[in-house]
Amino acid sequence: MTIMTTGRYRTSWCWDVLLYTSLLNSLFPCAGSFKVTVPAVHLVAARHHTVVLGCEFTPDPGHNLSNLVVTWQRQEDSRVVHSFYYLKDQLERQDSYYQNRTALFYTELGKGNASLRITDVRPGDAGRYQCMVSAHGGTDRAELQLDYGAFYTEPRLSISFSRTEVKMEYEAEGFPMPEVEWLGTQGQNLSHNTEIFERVDQEKGLLYLKSSCVAHTHALNVTFVLKNQLLNQDLQRHVSFSSDGGSSNGAVIVLAVICSLLCCFAVLLAWFYWHKKK
Repeated sequence: MTIMTTGRYRTSWCWDVLLYTSLLNSLFPCAGSFKVTVPAVHLVAARHHTVVLGCEFTPDPGHNLSNLVVTWQRQEDSRVVHSFYYLKDQLERQDSYYQNRTALFYTELGKGNASLRITDVRPGDAGRYQCMVSAHGGTDRAELQLDYGAFYTEPRLSISFSRTEVKMEYEAEGFPMPEVEWLGTQGQNLSHNTEIFERVDQEKGLLYLKSSCVAHTHALNVTFVLKNQLLNQDLQRHVSFSSDGGSSNGAVIVLAVICSLLCCFAVLLAWFYWHKKK
């Protein structure tokens, strides 16, 4: 039996097997119900980490895998993420984006576990996935949503000041856009004196964040807060800064160094003059 598919679906031997199995199950239903389920319909994966897309099905009492067909595909465009039938992976049907990054738990297939492991998570892995299983007991499918995130790097602090104000700035990379706050000594929100700059690198799947806070004093005590809600990441960095005493001491030191250099320069000129005259 050959079934041709048209439009955005390409003709595939894999789909012939799935559709043929589905047709047999509809004509000759087995006693008992066959069900495919996903333990979690919403998952979150972190950049460069590994994620397991859970999928369970009603196992064959005899653990017979000869008729088992497992297919993971993307819902948005029907790309094949991973397929298994004839007791082996059918990697020639796999979309190139997932090559060398997916695997089933083969020893668990007989127990009804069709979960898929995806390694080295990338931004393009985010989306909707469908787990379709056909076995002796029937055919069913289930869907889940996978979201992508990246843990923010350790914030890098820089401080600059003038006669009238101090500017503190933190930079970090992660994904998605986090919640950012600057808090005063009593926990008050200083957002009225802050600025945020962001830029997204689509290829790397990172958002570049720069947040600054301006204080019109040379003595301050603040806390920078960054929360990546998607990955439950909470960073808090305390900044205590005073430039009054430091600025005057620094000026004295600089002046002393300049005077020393001028004195050395004068001595050298005198020596050259004396040497030349002699």
